[in-house]
Amino acid sequence: MHKISVIVPTYNEKENLGRLVEKVFEALEGVDFEVVVVDDNSPDGTGQLADQIASKRSNVKVVHRPGKLGLGTAILDGVKASEGEFVSVIDADLQHPPELLKTMLEKALEGYDIVIASRYVVGGMVEGWSFTRRMISKGALWLSHILLPKTRSVKDTQSGYFIFKKGVVDGVRFNAKGFKVLIEILVKGKYEKVVEVPYTFKPREAGESKMRLNEIFNYLMQVIQLSNYRTFKFMAVGISGVFVNLGTLWYLVSFLSISELVAGVVAIELSILSNFLLNDFWTFKDRRRGRFVYRLIKCHGSAIGPLVNYVTLAVLVWVGIHYLVSDVIGILLGFAANYLFSETVIWS
Repeated sequence: MHKISVIVPTYNEKENLGRLVEKVFEALEGVDFEVVVVDDNSPDGTGQLADQIASKRSNVKVVHRPGKLGLGTAILDGVKASEGEFVSVIDADLQHPPELLKTMLEKALEGYDIVIASRYVVGGMVEGWSFTRRMISKGALWLSHILLPKTRSVKDTQSGYFIFKKGVVDGVRFNAKGFKVLIEILVKGKYEKVVEVPYTFKPREAGESKMRLNEIFNYLMQVIQLSNYRTFKFMAVGISGVFVNLGTLWYLVSFLSISELVAGVVAIELSILSNFLLNDFWTFKDRRRGRFVYRLIKCHGSAIGPLVNYVTLAVLVWVGIHYLVSDVIGILLGFAANYLFSETVIWS
């Protein structure tokens, strides 16, 4: 029989832990499983309660850590202590329904390497969130899709409730400060098949939410690091292209008396060539495929960013805005489209 290890990271979850363990036992009745509680020296006595539960149930083990070291490392320590072929991660606050565990395990037994409980597939939903909280979550999802191509097929990359085969993370080095372990697994793990199952994320019944501004910052840094700082490189190249573009436009108009629209075409083309060369040899050097000329043709064939740039320049100049200001606005509007095309087509 296949064994599953259910990892429960805890910090001040004394009010919830007992009920969670009971629900896990009910959900996995007839299954070979263990519960691994990883406690960060909770001041409310969660660790002591976990020890009491473990003394009465042989398939509950407790990992005590010296302090609040973070959710990501708690999960990784739980994986190290686990014995199951499959590993599940679930929050102790009862916002993740333990009743879904058996369904998720069945999907894993069907051959899926990672099974994700998802709020954003058909049938999934969130209860009790404010508009701001929903927008933060959606923004985090969009950011992961833009910067991390391997996550784009997953609709809930921030899910904290998932099951994976232990072999998916064998030998993989994770960022110790990572807040969302699932994203790291999706980017670095060894897997082929992923499936999402819907669930309803419910409001916390007891205790306090762990969501803080520093967690949002940690997530941003985690995504940027997982992208190999590619976004910052792309932005640096883009800034250099701005100087090429504006400098060329200013010189052609001011010194050679060429019309703004004709000079704009030349300025954009030179900035395209400059950006392409820097991105090809620096930003996306690890993704270069095929011949240099072919990548250059694809870069020109896209025309998305430059087209947005030029149309904006033409329209704003026509309505009377200074040509340099118009060009800056066009450059900014073309940046997002240009980055997405570079990620997905030119250096995919």
